[in-house]
Amino acid sequence: MRKPMLIGHRGIRGRLENTLPAFRRAVQYADGIEFDIRSTGDGRLVVHHDPVFRSNGRGYQIRELTLLEIRRLHPNGKIIPTVKEIFRRFPGMFLDADIKEAPTVEPALRIAERTKSIERTVFSSENPEIARRLLRECPDCKVGFSIVGYASSLRLPRIKGLYSVHVPIDAVSYIGYHQLAVLLKTLRKRGLRIYLWNYEMDELYWVPRLFQLVDAVISDNPVRLRKVFTGLWGMV
Repeated sequence: MRKPMLIGHRGIRGRLENTLPAFRRAVQYADGIEFDIRSTGDGRLVVHHDPVFRSNGRGYQIRELTLLEIRRLHPNGKIIPTVKEIFRRFPGMFLDADIKEAPTVEPALRIAERTKSIERTVFSSENPEIARRLLRECPDCKVGFSIVGYASSLRLPRIKGLYSVHVPIDAVSYIGYHQLAVLLKTLRKRGLRIYLWNYEMDELYWVPRLFQLVDAVISDNPVRLRKVFTGLWGMV
């Protein structure tokens, strides 16, 4: 049995998620970090989950602002990294780059190539078209598809050549624990890596129950989960 990796979800989810402090904290406990990629109005790739942010009582679109404007207007602006910074600042870490927008595929791949980070990166997306585009542009890359609901799981069989499937713990709420366990076992038998991630479930409760069925856990709080992880591995 392979030892599952522990990956920090947006570094550490919360107020400072997807910022340099969150990533620096996460890498002290995790084997890797997960981060989200979006493009600014001036074509820079930044790490940000949502397409918009709120500041001073109004909303701003990431894609409509320059990087300098984001630095000035965003509440976390000064500590939001560019994608290039992530690849360069964390050279020894495994990376899960979540591609949120199709136009960022090629530039993200170029940055990974220039920083010699392709081998240590899985490029994932919840959008099947983006996943297919990644597979076309970089056949040798590790490409993952993120399941975000029952409907997206039905698209999975139509995406050929995937490295990993990123399955939410939350699936227990709509297919049940036993069906989820069967799904994970089936996917692994097909040669796919299983990355377990969390939206709004209690990972301290569920990770121990699914630990032996996955290849990685994308944890909301790797600081807290590391002790659990160490204990579980010691029991195997």
